[in-house]
Amino acid sequence: MRIRAKVAVPLLAVLALCGMAPAAQAGDTSAPATNDVVRVGKLTPEMARKVDAAGAKRTGSLTQGRALCFQAHVRNGGWSAVLCTDGAAGYTGTVGQNKPIDEVYFYVGTVGALNFNVQVHWAEDGTSGEYNVPPGTSIQLSNVHGQPLQAIRLRSTNETLKAAAHVQNVGWKGTDQWSYDQWIGSIGENRWMEAFWVAI
Repeated sequence: MRIRAKVAVPLLAVLALCGMAPAAQAGDTSAPATNDVVRVGKLTPEMARKVDAAGAKRTGSLTQGRALCFQAHVRNGGWSAVLCTDGAAGYTGTVGQNKPIDEVYFYVGTVGALNFNVQVHWAEDGTSGEYNVPPGTSIQLSNVHGQPLQAIRLRSTNETLKAAAHVQNVGWKGTDQWSYDQWIGSIGENRWMEAFWVAI
């Protein structure tokens, strides 16, 4: 039994480095990083305008609807456009510019009681805690050391999501599968995330 224990631990470490660890292993919240900068709150009037503009093809207000909106801050490039799952299609961030995402923003619409949780993985600082974003509120996540983002965990208990991330020197990575719980990006590959999209 002692030999098995010695073999099992390195195997899990190898799987994690290859990005093949189970989600519970990759997103273990028992020892979250303490280097997150977290801002939680209601929409500012300016952000409410951006959210509703993102759903220009939709009748009604996204701020009042069942939607998940998201935005990426690109190092040396500023904030990308706000996108919403129930509005305009596309991605947030950049592609082909070799610029990492160093901050992310999520907003959950007030209608439909979408239960949404987010967790991130920073270069060098590891995996953050998992944060719940109640309907009608927003969360903005960055790293106190300015580390680039490598992966995002998207989890909901009542809605399936599909997502993908553009990873440095790799391109788009995603399963193209609807899931209640998934990681996008890369962990253990020393590559930052440059862009991402989410659909519900």
